[in-house]
Amino acid sequence: MHIIYMDDSRDEKLCVFSALAIKDECWRESFQVIRDFRRDLKKRFGIFVYKEIHAWKLVSGRGMISDQIVTKYQRNQIFREILELITNLPSARLFNAVGSAKDDERIFERMLNRIERTSQPDNWNSYFILFCDEGKEATYTRLSRKMAVYNPIPSKYGGWGDDGSPSKNIPIQRILEDPVFKKSDQSYFIQLVDCCAYALLRRERPIPSRSKYGLEKAFSILDPILVKEASSYDPEGIIRVD
Repeated sequence: MHIIYMDDSRDEKLCVFSALAIKDECWRESFQVIRDFRRDLKKRFGIFVYKEIHAWKLVSGRGMISDQIVTKYQRNQIFREILELITNLPSARLFNAVGSAKDDERIFERMLNRIERTSQPDNWNSYFILFCDEGKEATYTRLSRKMAVYNPIPSKYGGWGDDGSPSKNIPIQRILEDPVFKKSDQSYFIQLVDCCAYALLRRERPIPSRSKYGLEKAFSILDPILVKEASSYDPEGIIRVD
């Protein structure tokens, strides 16, 4: 089984979802690695161990995260360290999806479908529990329940079966229960996946104030754990919702 943490990052034009998958038997070890990292940040920069790290606030210099001054340069270096940390978590894999800011529900659906497909017996042969940041509980619960009953998948070959139907109902079956919603300040893992989504957002939509520190290149750090089989149309496996 996998535990999957999903979060999004967006601006006025683009919405990015990232989902971090951890094998259940590796969860405790992963948590310890993260906690040790946070203690190390406390020693080096005074960053509070239980203070939420929110990606855009971290790199922009906002928020009181320490009892001492942490410069923007240092914050951006810490951000890169966080991405490096994620790639070193045991069994970690990362799904990503990008689309228009107004299409967040479609992006969520596509992500669930690709996670479902990857979890099939011919691939991971696993089931998953999904954790999301609070904010859209009713919407995402409704969507996941609907997809467990009615989930039309279009054929990439032009039609399904003898009758050539343009779509086929393939309900998702690998997600256990409804999505679980947690406050991001109470979950190290949701904070980490927020950083993944923000790194991709800034790669896709760079802005000068962040490019000064090379933030538009930070997403490449995550390459070793990308689920590249999630999309055959993108070399990094990024699901692109048009």
